[in-house]
Amino acid sequence: MYLDKALQRINGINWDVVGSNLSQSDTHLGYEFLRRLAQFFKEQSQKPVPPLYANIAKLLGDEEEIVISDYCNKEATEFLDEKKYVGKVFGYYLQLAKYTDKNPDAQIYLDVYDPLIRIIERGGLFILKHLELDIVNVANFPLNGWYERFVVKEAIDIENM
Repeated sequence: MYLDKALQRINGINWDVVGSNLSQSDTHLGYEFLRRLAQFFKEQSQKPVPPLYANIAKLLGDEEEIVISDYCNKEATEFLDEKKYVGKVFGYYLQLAKYTDKNPDAQIYLDVYDPLIRIIERGGLFILKHLELDIVNVANFPLNGWYERFVVKEAIDIENM
């Protein structure tokens, strides 16, 4: 159920326009991703890892790796293979969705990846590296000390973005 919804979402993206629709409001989506990820680590009482390595399903105990080409359509697979840093996040999202089908309590954490997925759905582009989250041509979030900064931040309502 959760995996099917995630696949519909990913396979429904118009991959040809990704990176061509820049919006300043994508800054809020980057902020909210980092805030939600920090809250995950706080709630789970886990030592934070850099966002690039924050595979929530794996952190919850899932050892099954996802191969995007086994699940996504050709357009999504080609884009996510080419844009490795985006592909990593989408792989984490799919792995968590699959894990949630077996462990429904984990569904609350699917929202962590939602802001980054929205950036792509809206035609924006992000690059998540070890030391930065770059919302391409919109905003840059240095990731040194990211957890300490974002764990105390207030939530931003992104429902209508």
